[in-house]
Amino acid sequence: MTERQWCNAVLATLKMYEVSVNMTEREKVSELSRLLENMEKQVACCEQLDPWAGIEARPAFLDACVSGTALIARLSQIDPDVVAKSKRLRALPQLDSDNPSALESLATKEDLKRCAQIWGQTLELAGQLEAAAKFCVSLIQEKKNWPKEQDKRIEFKDASQMLSGFLLYDLLDVLAEYEPEEHASLRLQVLCSYLKELRVEFIWGAHVRGPCRTDTIPSQCKFEKLSDELKGELAAVYGGSQHEFTFQTADGDEYECRVNNTGLSNYRGILDKIWDRATGRLPSYRRDGSAAWAFTEHECIQNLEAYASLVTDLLKPLSPLPDYRECARAVRALLRKGRGRWTTMRHLEWSYPDELDRLIAELDAKPKPYQLTA
Repeated sequence: MTERQWCNAVLATLKMYEVSVNMTEREKVSELSRLLENMEKQVACCEQLDPWAGIEARPAFLDACVSGTALIARLSQIDPDVVAKSKRLRALPQLDSDNPSALESLATKEDLKRCAQIWGQTLELAGQLEAAAKFCVSLIQEKKNWPKEQDKRIEFKDASQMLSGFLLYDLLDVLAEYEPEEHASLRLQVLCSYLKELRVEFIWGAHVRGPCRTDTIPSQCKFEKLSDELKGELAAVYGGSQHEFTFQTADGDEYECRVNNTGLSNYRGILDKIWDRATGRLPSYRRDGSAAWAFTEHECIQNLEAYASLVTDLLKPLSPLPDYRECARAVRALLRKGRGRWTTMRHLEWSYPDELDRLIAELDAKPKPYQLTA
């Protein structure tokens, strides 16, 4: 992508964030609804960054800087109180004299540099990442190769992902305070966003175990000295910077490998190549049994139950409303999979995340406040 194409793409993004003066509450809710949708995209953008990729990944890193700055700018314009209340963003006024919200267009390379620098300064002040601004500015430079060391890129990804997540939670806290009877579509959007976070926590915290044959192991899992045509079990754990996979043969021999973490969808994609998404069975060896999710970590169980309780509370005012009664029933039925609460489980049906995905897609398809006022 050329510099001009980048500038045009960024300009198109920032045009979404034109300053609104004297907005009514309904207009403000509409703008915050749109902002929430874009905040979720920012979280996903940061999660999917690949620090191990070649120089072709540079635009994605730069895009995380630009979109992050644009979101903070727009949040400052719509609801400055969110920034003032946020522990992570209280440092923002300490940025140098120009205001992020003044970045109305990025016509030159210098404008793009300034936008990247602001995100870097924000990571330094709110995320305690040293020399982040220098790294972000370096993304503007035309280079043929990345530095061989991935440490800076891994640190940038982790810090950007964390800061974007904090921004999302701060915004959700604000939006959850709006009266659900008056802003029911916003309440449903907030509820759906928390369901997405529950899904993330589920995948992060689950231990996967299921039947496996060596000819069903995908190419991303590079086990050393693993013989062909072996039958056994494969265990998987979602990692920080790397996922852990362990293949255990019927004779008890174990082989381990690690796969770089480039996002939740990539990890799910690996699992889908091994086991059928709906049944957890090996497509070519269906009699071998099925994979399952297990939860043994107390912290993970606590987090899942916390999300479930929050969703339940958000759901209560929507349940009596005719337009949302069916949605509420579907959420309640799936939220804890028929259990009273999340507890330590050795086995949970493989289909649960797939069912959750379908429910989230159904709720996400409902009109959002910014769509209703368009």
